[in-house]
Amino acid sequence: MKSSGAAWLRPNMDQWLAIESLPWLSWFVYLLVFDFLDYWIHRLQHRWSWWWALHAVHHSQRQMTYRTDQRNHLLDDFIRDGLLALAALLLGAAPGQFVAFVVLSRMVQSYQHANTRLKGPAWFQRLLVSPQFHRVHHAMGLGHEGRAMGCNFAVLFPCWDMLFGTADFDAGYHPTGIADQLEGRQYGDGFWSLHWRAMQRWVGS
Repeated sequence: MKSSGAAWLRPNMDQWLAIESLPWLSWFVYLLVFDFLDYWIHRLQHRWSWWWALHAVHHSQRQMTYRTDQRNHLLDDFIRDGLLALAALLLGAAPGQFVAFVVLSRMVQSYQHANTRLKGPAWFQRLLVSPQFHRVHHAMGLGHEGRAMGCNFAVLFPCWDMLFGTADFDAGYHPTGIADQLEGRQYGDGFWSLHWRAMQRWVGS
């Protein structure tokens, strides 16, 4: 068993070393891996009630804008970014490659949150997450409360949603926000108010 494992590892390691010698190719492989991990992190942000209490800050904005991507609880960002950074260390990604992933991810996410009906042709919607695809994720009654505890969790590539059955290419322009944003659970308007309300929900989750 040990020798067969080593026999499998050697050629595969050689193949990976060959890929590593091509920076752009290895970066694309890391991009897919990080985006795959980000998809599952995002699903857990909706699945686990304590994490949703923090992540709901991001979903509480009722008017989508390109700046919605920056509307996050600090602890939510710290956990997510920490997990991705840990994965980068364990996988041995070069610091520059990880930084390039973060920059690209942030740029695409700002585009996704734009208040526009731009979605592009059908093939493009299945290649890259569009504002319309992501708006469905923010839609009340669909993005968090729907089947599988929500839909359209992909950060960059919709293929993960398509693969795991969470894709929804609904073309409707639905209201966004969170359904339980009622009196006593309403998020505040200021930076500290948002964080304080989230912590109250977190304790009660």
